[in-house]
Amino acid sequence: MKRMLEGMKLRTWYSKFFLSFVVLSAAMALTVTTLLSQAFSRGSAEQINEISQKRLEQSRSMFEFVLDQARLVALQLSLDNDLIRTMNSPEPTADYFLYSATLRKINDQMLTNKNIYSITLYNGLSETLIGTDRDKAKAEKETIAWLTESQTVQSLGRAIPRRLKIEGREEPDERVYTVFWYDRNYESREITSAIILNLTLDGFADQRAGTVEGDRFLILDQTGRLVFSPGAERFLDDLSDTALVQRILSSGTNESFIDGTDGRRTLVSSVYSEQLGWYFVSAIPYETATKPISDIRRTAIWTCLALLALALGASAVLSGMLSSPLSKLARKVLDSPIDTGSMAERKLSEMEILNRFYANVTEKYERLEATSRSSHLSMKAEYLKELLHGIRVPESGDAAQYGLNVDPAGADAPLLVAVLKLDGIAELAVRKDELDHTVRAVLSDFAERYLKSRIACDVVKVDKEIVLLIGAAGTPQSAAIQALSDLQREVARDYGVTLTIAIGQPARGGHEVGDAYLSAKEAALYRLVHGEGKILFYEEIASGLDADFEYPHARQKALLETIKAAKEDKAEAAAADFFRELRRAPYPMIRSAVRYLLFSLLSAAAPSSTASTASGSYLGALEELEKMESLQRIEEWFAEYARTAIRAAMTSKKHPKSGLAEDIASFLEGQYGNPELSIELVAERFHYNGIYFGRLFKELFNRTFLEYVTELRIRKANEYLADSKLTAKEVGEKVGFLNASYFVTWYKKHTGLAPTEYRKQR
Repeated sequence: MKRMLEGMKLRTWYSKFFLSFVVLSAAMALTVTTLLSQAFSRGSAEQINEISQKRLEQSRSMFEFVLDQARLVALQLSLDNDLIRTMNSPEPTADYFLYSATLRKINDQMLTNKNIYSITLYNGLSETLIGTDRDKAKAEKETIAWLTESQTVQSLGRAIPRRLKIEGREEPDERVYTVFWYDRNYESREITSAIILNLTLDGFADQRAGTVEGDRFLILDQTGRLVFSPGAERFLDDLSDTALVQRILSSGTNESFIDGTDGRRTLVSSVYSEQLGWYFVSAIPYETATKPISDIRRTAIWTCLALLALALGASAVLSGMLSSPLSKLARKVLDSPIDTGSMAERKLSEMEILNRFYANVTEKYERLEATSRSSHLSMKAEYLKELLHGIRVPESGDAAQYGLNVDPAGADAPLLVAVLKLDGIAELAVRKDELDHTVRAVLSDFAERYLKSRIACDVVKVDKEIVLLIGAAGTPQSAAIQALSDLQREVARDYGVTLTIAIGQPARGGHEVGDAYLSAKEAALYRLVHGEGKILFYEEIASGLDADFEYPHARQKALLETIKAAKEDKAEAAAADFFRELRRAPYPMIRSAVRYLLFSLLSAAAPSSTASTASGSYLGALEELEKMESLQRIEEWFAEYARTAIRAAMTSKKHPKSGLAEDIASFLEGQYGNPELSIELVAERFHYNGIYFGRLFKELFNRTFLEYVTELRIRKANEYLADSKLTAKEVGEKVGFLNASYFVTWYKKHTGLAPTEYRKQR
């Protein structure tokens, strides 16, 4: 044993450490180099196509948003009372005020929507075209003739790209995208009234036209016509005979490929929009696309080689640093005589040193492992978000790479996508003792822990929603539904709130996960109809909707007649009849119908005046209704509103006007110092429509509301100036003016004296 210890040399420790570090550094460098080369060599074309695909998805979303806004504007205009009267009047320009109000509302829409090119109204009785730009309105004469002959253009359907011929312009053929709303005579097929809304998207889309040299950005319709390109000369050209366009049209889905039909290789990416019926296409020359990737790959390889050389130098330094303590330990062993009595103690000392070194390395490794685990969870969440948004298609091996419980690429049975919605989330803000403000994070963790042992699923937070991906291959659908039902009961028991679960259409392939997520989100909207705390299936909801639903005008008329006739006992039944019809309508139609019904109820409650969508009572009631997530609650609100309106009307008939005048005067005596005092505030206090109340006020007091309040505030200001030592600013605040300089100007205008001059005279 002694001979072996004497044979140990100090360089042995150094050699071992140096050799270990060299092998470790070389293995790490080669691994990193191999991974980088494989990542970049997997296909520059694929990586560029992924970037192009995401850019096209963003462009598609922006186009869909703009055109959705256009359809919403057309629908809003079609419900406007002034526009309806203008489009159906025998002489639309005879009523100057009505005609001016119509043009002003059209101008307001064009000013607030920069992409709107023109808005034209068509009156079929007088064959009149009305618009703020007469040349553009005149150009729509051919549009009406074409629309009369066409039987395929849907009202509020897809935007139709076309050329608008305007006389007297340098470029008479304008590129526009038209959204129609019209009424047609079913016997003669002639257009009786119409709203023609034209958009121009050139300035909006050119910002996304090309991001790399040689990039071509095109938009094609389903027949292969060019509906957008950066150059205006080829607008609406038929490109369906080209091989590139034929391949895109035949695929019918999002696709990326390399095209070489013209002798030059081109990277082509395409995205199809079901909503628009358009193909978004990006074509980039292959050489231009792959050059940056090739440069990056070459730089990465050289960087790895440089890191390897640096690692060899660091290995030499670290080997010396690590071998020094062990060499001292070896010297101590060599210099010490071998004594069996103290040998155990010396061995214990050596083990203590090694144990401390090992404990330090283990602690650092555990920290590194925890950091890696957190990073892995973040990568998993980002992967699932991209999958749900449809900007990524799952590949074989993704489940193992990201640690998924569900394999979207290799599932034999359809995947289920479910969206979790906490009901009454607005009320949770006041329950701070029971639930933290981050209720979605709490629900996400709870759902993952509860479902993990029951079904194969993955949970991810997307925006303000909690989404489940359920693998139907490993879990029967009935078992999955049962687990979700149990989750609802657990949430209700532990947190005291209900949970709605919306399940989209089954995804029969990885590329359908995005569509399944969108359908689940749409199904979640229908908790408005089906109630809260339920499990909603998109396929069942879609099959129960009436695609040809028409607004229940007859039911609304019956409700309004009930209010006008003051039949309080029949108000609830009339409201129930209206909402029973509304339950078969699509979600957007339900929300629009609620707004329109509210507008009609306000008009019925004040028959002597015209209600306004800008009034405080309308906006306040609308805000309250928009927060409601149950159609039953909305129905109850309208029934109660109808009963209240009937009682207010009956009360106003019973009260003599002299008593009403005394009540109003008393109310104003207490409110003259309110800066927010207005005729709408007083009208709402006494349950009157604002416009009708203005006429009633003048009849009661023989002066307008503004004149009365002005006299009252001057009288009160004079009392403060004469009987107190308040400053002019303080007096102004007392009578309802927050701005001192404005109060002085206002007072001098109505009395001829400044407040200080009046005080001196007194």
